[in-house]
This record gives sequence, C-alpha cells and structure tokens, in this order.
Amino acid sequence: MDTERTPATVNPEAWAAAQVEEVVKGLEKKQKRTKRTPPPKVRGVFFRLNPNGQVKDHLGRMGDWWIRWTDTTGKEHREKCGSRPAAVDLYGKRRAEVRTGHHFPETMRKVRGTALQDVCTDYTDTLTANGRDSRGQVKTRLAEVVDILGSIAAKHLTPQDVEKLKARLLVTPARGRKDPEDPTKGRPRTPASVNRYLQDLRAAYNLARRNGKVDKNPVADVRLLRENNKRVREMTAEEETAILTALDPAQHQTKAGRQDGRYKTDLRPLVETGLRAGEACNLCARDIDWTAEVVTLRQTKAGKVQHVPLSAKAVAILRALGTRDRDADAYVFGWPDGRPWTSGYLTHAFGDAVEDAGVKDLHVHDLRHTFACRLLRGGVDIYAVSKLLRHASVVMSERYAHLSQADLKVAVENATPRAHAVQPSR
Repeated sequence: MDTERTPATVNPEAWAAAQVEEVVKGLEKKQKRTKRTPPPKVRGVFFRLNPNGQVKDHLGRMGDWWIRWTDTTGKEHREKCGSRPAAVDLYGKRRAEVRTGHHFPETMRKVRGTALQDVCTDYTDTLTANGRDSRGQVKTRLAEVVDILGSIAAKHLTPQDVEKLKARLLVTPARGRKDPEDPTKGRPRTPASVNRYLQDLRAAYNLARRNGKVDKNPVADVRLLRENNKRVREMTAEEETAILTALDPAQHQTKAGRQDGRYKTDLRPLVETGLRAGEACNLCARDIDWTAEVVTLRQTKAGKVQHVPLSAKAVAILRALGTRDRDADAYVFGWPDGRPWTSGYLTHAFGDAVEDAGVKDLHVHDLRHTFACRLLRGGVDIYAVSKLLRHASVVMSERYAHLSQADLKVAVENATPRAHAVQPSR
C-alpha cells in the first residue's frame, strides 16, 4: 500500500525549513507587538524611577513624570505631574506664564521680582551702616519717591517714568517749607533739590545692578536739571545784630510766661567756623580740643572725619555757651534731656528769627557763605578758604568768592597806585 503523498513526505527538508521560517516569523511578530518605541524627548520633562510610582515608562518601569522650569528671577522649580501627557501640558503652561509675566496664581505665590521699595531700602540700609546718612535725608527723599511711583517692580521702571517723576517733584511743594509770598502754601522745590532726588534714585539702582537685582539703570538715561548754585547772599553786620536780638530767649515769652524754646540758640558758632547745619547738630563737647583750638567733625558730608581750626572769637563764643563745662557726650546744640537738635529744627528756628528780624531772603547756609566772604575780605587766599570750607576742589569755593562792585572797585584802586598812574595828555 502506497504512503500518502504530503509535503513532508515528498520533500522533508523543504517542509522542515518552511516550518522553521514560520516559527521565526511568529516570534518576530510577537516581539513587535510587545516592544514599544520611546516617546520623543521634551525639554524640561523627564521620568524619575520610583518603585512606588504611579505610571510606567516605555520599558515598563515604575516611576513618575516631572517637569523642570525657571521663573523670571532665575530660580529653578520642579513639579510632579503623574503621566507624561500631563507633564507636557503643564510644562507648556508654565513656559507661557513665564513669558507673559503671570506667575502661577493657582498653584503658587506670585513672584513679581524685586520691588522699587526694596531697592531703595537696600540702598538706605547700606548708607546707614556706613554712616553716610546720619540725618536720614536720603531715606526721606527715597520714601517720597516710592510714594509717588507706587508699588512698581524695579525692573519695570522706565526713563519715561523717571521724567514724569522729575516733573511731579518740580510742581509739588516741598514739605515743611513756606512760600515767602504766600505763607499758607509750600515753597516749590528748586532744580537743585529735584536733582538730589534723582541722584539718590540713580545710586540706589546702581547698587541693585551690582547686586544682580536689576539689569539696567533707568535713571542713567535721564538728564538732571540745570542748577543755579551761584547764589550771592551775605549777612551784613546790621542783619546779624537784628537776628541775634531775635534769637535771644528773653525777647520771646509765651502766654504762660515761659520762654519760647524755638529761640534758645546762638548761631554765632556757624558764622565763625563755617560749619554746616547738620555738622553743627552732631557736634559734641568731646569733639572740641580746647588746647589745640580745633574741632573734630565725625559725621560730615564727605563721609569721613574732618578737622576745623577755631579762631579766638569762636573759642570765646563756645566758652560763653558753657560748652567746656558740659559732659563729654553732651551736644553743643541740644536739648536739656540730651537729645541733639536736627538740621530741620535749626533751619526753622533760624527762619523764624529772620522773619521776626525783618530780614529778607536769608538762609542758614548763607552763614557759611558769610564766613567765606569775610575771610576773603580779610585778605585770606582762596585756596586757604577752600581748605577751611573742606571742599574737595578749589573750583567749588569759587562761588563763595563773589564780591560786590564796591569790593572790586577797591581792588582796582589798590592795584594801580596813584603815583604811577598815567597822567592824561593836555
């Protein structure tokens, strides 16, 4: 009986090869079904292995998907998102929020960057630590700048905003300064006063830029106002007598019969030494060397210790004030309880005395001008006057050398002796 003819009996080798090929194809097909291609990489999205994770990656490992992003201040943040599609969507949302300046109010605190007030506070704290703003003038000016500009981020301040600030300061009356023409109103600021505000703000931004809090200084592109510092005002002998009379406490009694404390001062030391009002207010009894007749100024405009020689008249005036008999830490210009006077109080007291004396247009700083002019009229060289005024350059002292026409006439006459004068021809 013949055997059945099948592929296996007709050609056993070919049949075996076909069977092997079929098995291999089945294995390859099965491997393709189980193998997954890795998803495309997205910057800022990564997978972290975790045995207790919530999802699996393309290799079947347990873990969690995370995102990594950087805010506008340069700080890096990380967030766990669960699945990969959720991580990709959240990363795109964070990037969009960083570009538009909205810092994720639904999940975290808003980050606005460094505020203008923080920039000003850092600068005033630095000045205070270095003893450069003992009277608090810079702090007062920057506080007023913050009040005008409002709660704005330091990096968002533009030169146009600074120009508006400059215009606002020019038209806003200065606090505590009366207008001579209308005492009910404040006196407007001078260009020099407005420039002090802008210079303080510019210095604050320079410090913030060095500390990496801002990228640029918007005040650097704003021009300062033209100042008129050539003020010529000297106190005459008659005005000095009238003002000293007005400053006498015995001349002013309150309704209760007590002396008015505003006038308990003698400003002759300022005329005889050329001290600034702030320097005089910080002067203590221990700062006066009675043997060498020298005053040591520990808090000055230059920010360093300076020494001023005293004339015999200045020494006599300080002795008459009882300064030598006081405690070493007692202030020369101070209250009985030991508190020093402020330059603002000294300015207002002098202004009231000038008004009572009937003198017009005379300020406390004009006493320093008077000191310089009297030295020049006494024959003192301009370079020596510059040293006594403690100016950084003699150029700064030239504005104190403005003499009257009568003084110039005397100088011309002295420069041309009568004996050598050219006789007119007949």
